[in-house]
Amino acid sequence: MNKIMKRGFRTLDYVIGEQAAGIAALPVPKWFFEGDAVTAETALSNSGRGRLPEFNMVYHAQIISSKSYPFDKWFLGSYKDYTGNYYALGYDLTAYARYRYGADIWDKVTDRYTSHILHIPPFANAMKHYAGVDATGLFKQTFSFLKQDWEKQDSIYTTTDNTYKPVYLSPETKQYTSYKYPQVLNDSTIIVVKSSLYDIHSLVILKNGREERLQSIGNINSRIILNNNRIYWTEYLPGLRWTHKNHSVVKYYDLTTKRTITLTPRGRYLSPSVDADGKTIAVSRFSESGMNQILLIDANTGKETAHYDVPNNAFAKETVYGETNKIITFAVNNNDGIGIFQLDTETKEWKELLSPTYANITSPSWGDGKLFFESGLNGTNNIYSLDTRTLRSQRLTGARFGAFSPTLSTGGKLIYSDYQAKGYRIASVAINRSMTDSTDFSSPYRFPLAEAIKEQEQFCLDTATLSLINFNPQPYRRISHLFRIHSWSPFFYSVSDLLNVQTDDLTTIVKPGAMILSQNMLNTAVTQAGWYYQEGYHHGKLSFTYMGWYPVVSMNIDYGGKAFEIAWERGIEKNEEILQGHYTNNHLIEAETQIYIPFNLSRNHYISGFQPIMIYSYTNNKYQQHNNRTFYNFQYLLSELRYYRYRQLAYRDILPRWGYQIRLQHLCTPFDTKNFGSLSAIQLTGYLPGLVRNNGWMLRFGYQYQNIDNKSLYLSKQLLSAPRGYYYNYITRQQLAFKADYSFGISCPDFSIGLLAYIKRIRSNVFYDYSYNQAHKQDNWTAQSSSGFDFIFDWNVIRADFPLSSGIRIVKPLQDVGLRMEALFSITF
Repeated sequence: MNKIMKRGFRTLDYVIGEQAAGIAALPVPKWFFEGDAVTAETALSNSGRGRLPEFNMVYHAQIISSKSYPFDKWFLGSYKDYTGNYYALGYDLTAYARYRYGADIWDKVTDRYTSHILHIPPFANAMKHYAGVDATGLFKQTFSFLKQDWEKQDSIYTTTDNTYKPVYLSPETKQYTSYKYPQVLNDSTIIVVKSSLYDIHSLVILKNGREERLQSIGNINSRIILNNNRIYWTEYLPGLRWTHKNHSVVKYYDLTTKRTITLTPRGRYLSPSVDADGKTIAVSRFSESGMNQILLIDANTGKETAHYDVPNNAFAKETVYGETNKIITFAVNNNDGIGIFQLDTETKEWKELLSPTYANITSPSWGDGKLFFESGLNGTNNIYSLDTRTLRSQRLTGARFGAFSPTLSTGGKLIYSDYQAKGYRIASVAINRSMTDSTDFSSPYRFPLAEAIKEQEQFCLDTATLSLINFNPQPYRRISHLFRIHSWSPFFYSVSDLLNVQTDDLTTIVKPGAMILSQNMLNTAVTQAGWYYQEGYHHGKLSFTYMGWYPVVSMNIDYGGKAFEIAWERGIEKNEEILQGHYTNNHLIEAETQIYIPFNLSRNHYISGFQPIMIYSYTNNKYQQHNNRTFYNFQYLLSELRYYRYRQLAYRDILPRWGYQIRLQHLCTPFDTKNFGSLSAIQLTGYLPGLVRNNGWMLRFGYQYQNIDNKSLYLSKQLLSAPRGYYYNYITRQQLAFKADYSFGISCPDFSIGLLAYIKRIRSNVFYDYSYNQAHKQDNWTAQSSSGFDFIFDWNVIRADFPLSSGIRIVKPLQDVGLRMEALFSITF
């Protein structure tokens, strides 16, 4: 960021504060920011993601075995095909530009970007000035260079004998689908984790070419391990209230009872392995005291039974049980790379089996008296074996693009996941026991691009010596650090409105005025204060949100405009009292306090939560009591209980496949129960699968009742919304509401209109709304209904990585004449 915070942006920093950094970064593509970071870690060390074969595997497989995609599709993504991520794409582009145009190319580009910001698009024009190409041209150059190396590797693969050629046990799919982490149940049955663009992760049985789904699973962060009819793994579990107070828990699926059990409801455990008799689980743990440990857990109770500190406090990346009382660990040493070590749980002694290497090694498995694992030693991920007695290692596969997650079948064959352009497939290959070629992990494959950028540097983190710095820690006082003004501006906008921008807000987001923004270092206190001018009136506004307590407390007040009064007056035509409103000379004051607790109850593959909410609203608009003619301010108290639970969305899902939300609401005027009654409502939303995968139904039901017996006034607020297409205020005693939506995809064109736009998906939503309302106790019920459809584009503008959704809504109010048309717009930051 320092590179682009120069010249005009530095001046802008004085005008609007730290917001200037966001504006400066807005025209710079995310692939550059993230790619530059990966390039730095690769160039300044002997490791880094740029040296992992799997980092570029998606591009490697797609380009060599099929056809490449346009740059926009690789960068901005696709709902039709898997396109990787902008970290890998960004590394390839930024590293290749340094290789071809010099180590200072990006210094020159960012410098020119800041000095020629009005040359639209500024970053692409700066690239073109020094490299002669924009991002699309650089992409073509980069992948032409990479393709040459990949074609050399592929020619070796296609000309080798059948020693390494596998037999595939999972089907070849037309859509991107992955079968990973194979575990052998018997000679004909393998258990895997399946995932795809159209579905979430699930445990699946592969048997004789057929598939049987066992159970959908949540945010898995380890391989699965099969032992004694139980499938073990670790899974990310969010904290109940605090985002960063999360857990990584051990779970298992019992093949006999068909149930999923959470063995350790708390803790942060990684990489489970189970001993031969299935009684003890070994996991990796980083303790609260800062120690990396191997922890033993009782497989039936989840209780911790023992722990062992890893030598030199190296990070225990993965574990596997080897021979009796032996636990093999892949440990990461910050300076020397990854080594393989063996722990004897009886003697508590550690033994080095493989000296630390900068080649990545992972996915350990034990069988036939040997250790099996995967590594990118030769430039492609392959499966290796290590004899823990002779310490001799061998390569067992010759994968075209990558071999992962090894295990042994009951017949002694090697089972693993083999990567292809359409995803991971389960493969089997016989182990050639006559092979005598050994491997040297001290000399991993040297990636041309990574080596080229490393030679441009004069510094290496792995060999650098850093002097110790003595810090003098001081207590952090929350109250004295509650405010930290970071930004300001000579105009006004509401931060909450900007983050939730919709079509109606586009012309009113920014207003004449001024404001300051504050956010403390813990990100628990956010403050906005300002002045703005709207519709001929000056307004002052102050908002404050504190998230450091268990309940979130949010307060805001707006001062400005004209207050009004509502009074009882005698009608002219009829001799009866009616309510009449008129503005006063008083300034309008509107204030609101909101308190809620965002409980996160997400478990397994379901997102769920519970929120008790209380909102107090005050305004100095006044109404006149009917009985004594006294004026009172409008004050409302809304209490709500909200619970939701829905299935995780697959990448292509528009709505949740299954789920529901229930809301119980109660609105009242706590300081005037004589004139106003109370309004209660229940709302239920249900999600159901559609007729085609990734389409879905959303059904909404609602009922509200207002207690107006012996009351003079109706509440001016409603808890249920009117059918789409109706925009008038209405009064209600009772109301029933029903809304049905069916959302479906039409096309995924992955189509670019030059630099202007990239269209990822076209979708639609058809709907029907119905409301049945009774205004007074003696009145008949009246119906309002409407139907219509939305036509929506999911797209990106000028290659900005934040997606837009925009379109049109056409509504037919069935009780009114004509059609209504609305513009739809939303943006995701």
